Amino acid sequence: MANNTNSLYLIGLKDFATQTVLTGGLIQLGDVYRRYCRKNSCGTRVFDNTNTGVTLNWDGIYHITATLVGTGTEAGDVTVQLFDNGVPITGAVSTQTITTPDTEFRTFVIDYFVLADNSCVLGVNSTVARTITLENTGVGATFTSVVLNIEKEA
Repeated sequence: MANNTNSLYLIGLKDFATQTVLTGGLIQLGDVYRRYCRKNSCGTRVFDNTNTGVTLNWDGIYHITATLVGTGTEAGDVTVQLFDNGVPITGAVSTQTITTPDTEFRTFVIDYFVLADNSCVLGVNSTVARTITLENTGVGATFTSVVLNIEKEA
């Protein structure tokens, strides 16, 4: 599957609707506000997205930046973590301590690189797709702004 690595491909999603996410819940990513991608010769797009995840379909390095604004529904640590195919990514986490729930709004930022690799299945090279999600792993939280940007670097 040849692709053009000289071009920058990107997807940006945003959700400014207030959402309450309990511990262990997926954070809604919202709608696409920017997209520059194409399909390869097999018809596979660089990115596919749902309301809670973005799938990285081509091999390469992806730069992921997530910026969220939120508060706790109770006092404690609100933690946002990046997940890759349902597995938490060590180090791709942002935590803020909330002492006054529903009034103390904090900004959460995650900046991380993910590698999507090739695999050989039955003698055919293909990319192992990776689905990226954000999950609240701390106390319950209310988010008022979620922005997720992903750029394919190489």
